[in-house]
This record gives sequence, structure tokens and C-alpha cells, in this order.
Amino acid sequence: MTVFAEYAPWYDLLYQDKDYGTETAFVEARLRDHGVSSGRLLDLGCGTGLHALAFAHQGWNVAGIDLSHEMIASAKARAEKAGLSIPFRQGNACETGPECDFDAVVSLFHVASYQTSRDTLAAMFRTACAALKPGGIFFFDYWYGGAVLAQGVETRVKVIEKTPLRLTRIAQSDHDEQAATVTVNYTLFCEDTDRATIRRVDEAHHMRYWFPFEIDAALAESGFQPASHAAWLTQDAPSSKSWAAYAVARKSGTP
Repeated sequence: MTVFAEYAPWYDLLYQDKDYGTETAFVEARLRDHGVSSGRLLDLGCGTGLHALAFAHQGWNVAGIDLSHEMIASAKARAEKAGLSIPFRQGNACETGPECDFDAVVSLFHVASYQTSRDTLAAMFRTACAALKPGGIFFFDYWYGGAVLAQGVETRVKVIEKTPLRLTRIAQSDHDEQAATVTVNYTLFCEDTDRATIRRVDEAHHMRYWFPFEIDAALAESGFQPASHAAWLTQDAPSSKSWAAYAVARKSGTP
């Protein structure tokens, strides 16, 4: 089963507390720091399209790609409802597509950590590189290995209530230090209190944490200049306090 196939209908409700506007503004600021303040932007691994729509509302000419048919369907419906013309397509972030001449590529919410080998990470970077103009900027986030090793994994429970729905998500993680991977086993109980029904959804998400030197090597192989790295939503160096980090890299060549 494709990851998110059954998870997709509940995705936005589970992450209703995620501040897409603040995140988009932060990414825009970092893009401006690197000389890109407007133009064409590709959201690689766009999910249900909330970041993409936020960028579009800020004036970017946006396109989006995601592996999940279900996520893309949600993104298209959301864009249509908002009156926005955004070309979303189903596709693999590790396979170069027709996209080209973009000023910026962003890949958010740890798409890079869904790549669990150096080969697939480099393939994702090649997709971004092919989509960019020479000198274009690539912004992406990832799980920072130093924090994962320092903090370890734990079982987490999240409960969301939005009448008549009550969602309970249990995340149990298995850590393989030799492979630098974490398998997050999600069990989601979807309860409709009006109908007195409960549906169970199980999915395993295989993730990999990375270190900046690994990312820099894959970027260099894929046509990028050395990246800058920082802890998510800050400009401080990645640290053991936060699993989330990000990198900003420029495609080699002159615009």
C-alpha cells in the first residue's frame, strides 16, 4: 500500500494546528536571503497543497508534485475551491519530470527523510536540480541525526476532536541505528460519534535521519553548491534540541 493511501483523508485534521502561514513566510524570508523573492516555485512532495496555496496567495507562480494520488486529489480540490490555478500532478520526487526553469524548489515536512538511502536522496536532489534555473534555490527540511540520537524515539499519542469526529493516533517507533532509520508505525482510530462507528487505519512510515555532511555530499553530486543548514524556523545551527532542520542550496551555474 502506498504511504498515506488511507491516512490522507485524515491528514489535514491531524495537522490542523500546523501553522502553514508562518512556515511559508519563514521559507520566503530564506529564499529572499538567497536572492529569490518572486517567480516560479515548485513544491516537491506537496501533500494536500496547503503550503503551495500559501505560496500562491503570496504571489508565487506555483506547481506541486506528490506521490500520493489521494493527496493530489485533495490539493486539486482545495485549489479549485480557492479559485487558484495550480498545476498539481501525481509523481515521484525521485524521478525527473517535465518541470523546468523554476526560480525556487521547496520540499517541506521532511520529504527528504522519506528517502531512506543515499541513492534515493540524491535522486530527489537531481529532480530538484532539473526543475531549477541555473542559480535557482532549493529549500528543504529533514530529520537531523544529532537530535534523533540524543533524544531517542518514544511512543506518542495524539487526540483530535472535531464533532462528530474523534481521531486518536498512536505512533510507535522502531529505531535502527545501523541503518539510521526510524519506522513510525501509525495506528489511527477514526470515530464518528453520531454514527457510533470506529474505523482503524494502520500505516508504517519508513524515515531516515541525515547529517549535514551526508546531505552536502548528495547535493554536490546532484549539481548544487554547498548548502547552509539550520534548525527549523531559526537561523541557528542544527542542534540536539530539535529533530527538524533545513538546508538551502543553490543550483550551480549562472542565472
